[in-house]
Amino acid sequence: MRDADFRLWVYRPDAHERHLRDFPTGTRAKRDVAACLLSRVMGIGLVPLTILVSDGPQGSGSMQRWIDDDIENPPVRADVTERLPPHWHGFLLGVDEDDREIGIAHSPHPALRALALFDAVANNADRKGRHVLVGPNPDLGGVAQVWAVDNGLTFHTDPKLRTVLWGWAGQPLEPVEEMMLNEVLNVGDADFEGLITHDEIDAMRHRAQDLLEFGAFPGPSGLRPALPWPPM
Repeated sequence: MRDADFRLWVYRPDAHERHLRDFPTGTRAKRDVAACLLSRVMGIGLVPLTILVSDGPQGSGSMQRWIDDDIENPPVRADVTERLPPHWHGFLLGVDEDDREIGIAHSPHPALRALALFDAVANNADRKGRHVLVGPNPDLGGVAQVWAVDNGLTFHTDPKLRTVLWGWAGQPLEPVEEMMLNEVLNVGDADFEGLITHDEIDAMRHRAQDLLEFGAFPGPSGLRPALPWPPM
């Protein structure tokens, strides 16, 4: 939908939210907004501007600035492994009907590394490949950047991290990344008031503290699926 200035937005009404067993119904719009706020707290600005609305065409929900995605140059790809960029971080998914290996790979771009850290703090349960876009930033004169969309399955108190961005698993944190995590530790409950619960805010800070103490990017635990399904 378009606003009064003819800017495009993605509108997600609460009324159309799909019921999930492990996330409370009616909370995804607020989690989307909380993810945008966390992106700003960490200083990465990878989540498009996302706001709550109470008077949308179909009632309350969230609105997120539309991103003109560069579909010709996606930062995450699934394909026959021999066609995936060799310098990207790749993972085998299986084989096709012709016994060719099928894999998924993501760019080593620093913005995706920042997004991987963001997802670990947000406890993102659904970072699919098509949730990572490349498009213009209207606030920077249209300069292209990485964007993270569809952030509604986040901030659960239980470990839920499922992502296609495992390329930095086990790699030591850099000083700037430690600064990002320290910003999360400084978050007060009032900053996320009305978006996620106090327990979820506390769990977010604990995840940031655990990452600082671990000193590296997390890897798959082996206790739950590491990839969302479908991965793209």
